[in-house]
Amino acid sequence: MTQDEVRTRERILLAALALFGERGIAASSMNQIAERAGITRVTVYRHFVDKERLTLEAFLLPEKMFMRGLAELKRNLDADWQEVLNKIGEGLSALPSADVFARAEELKRIYPAAYAKVQEVRVETLNGLFQNLFAGARRQKALRPGLNRRLFQAIFWELAINIFDNPRFRSLGLTDEQLFRGLTDILLHGIIQES
Repeated sequence: MTQDEVRTRERILLAALALFGERGIAASSMNQIAERAGITRVTVYRHFVDKERLTLEAFLLPEKMFMRGLAELKRNLDADWQEVLNKIGEGLSALPSADVFARAEELKRIYPAAYAKVQEVRVETLNGLFQNLFAGARRQKALRPGLNRRLFQAIFWELAINIFDNPRFRSLGLTDEQLFRGLTDILLHGIIQES
């Protein structure tokens, strides 16, 4: 694939993600996606065989930010966690600000196989992130003594999976990047300032 094709594909995915977040999946046509991306409908179909495939790829965009972080942690066992997590946050901030995570139920109803794939990737990636962050903290002797790993993993998992979908967090009016940065700040530094 040429650089132009890669850029066009990315524009299509970003346009689709924005429209899905704003209007919903069912209410967003391939014509509207093409128009938002500034290309023809034929070009959209040249890159994506159908709307289900396009929807899957668009919903995987946020997950790819987490996958890049995981890849960095696997590549560099001593990577700076804050830097890796900041890059994930920066990647999330580059995505359309529309609330695509709120469309998960619609995705599940319309394209159950795509929903299952997104969930599979999310689970695998977040488990990998937790394992690598925890192992790195252990190697660097940065873990608090007596920390219950299973409890911490459950908290991490609950927050990381549900923070974007939880109505209470959504009601705060924060962007996905702000939610993610708040989560990582609390997980890495706690809430009580040491004196």
